[in-house]
Amino acid sequence: MDTIVQVDAKGRILIPSEFREVLDIKGGDEILLTLDAKTKTLIVSPIYSKEGRFVKIEIEFDDTIGALAKIADYIARKRIDLVMTESKSFQRWKRARWIIIADISRSNSNIKELQEGLLGMDFVKNVSIEEIERDLVHRG
Repeated sequence: MDTIVQVDAKGRILIPSEFREVLDIKGGDEILLTLDAKTKTLIVSPIYSKEGRFVKIEIEFDDTIGALAKIADYIARKRIDLVMTESKSFQRWKRARWIIIADISRSNSNIKELQEGLLGMDFVKNVSIEEIERDLVHRG
């Protein structure tokens, strides 16, 4: 499903009713807006819980067979709930990047431990983890 919508004078967009129905979005629900400044892309993801501690994790790693699976296994063992992910090879068979929006409220590790654990994998080259602020009444 794709559509083009217009931004109003206050910078708002209307999510079409067909999209809201499929995503089960109702008035007052929270949604996550993720901006990728490099690709100039905006991603809209529903947040189905009023609770949670959300982070954006960016992992750059060697693009080898099984590397992404090993990282995913580590993240699963740390009890991290993936909300949205995107992985890309940006240098085929050399480098890849995995961008994750996750809820870490049930994790058995803190942010520093997660970052250190990921960097401890010999094929992981860079990790950044930043908290996503909840802004219930954002006024742009």
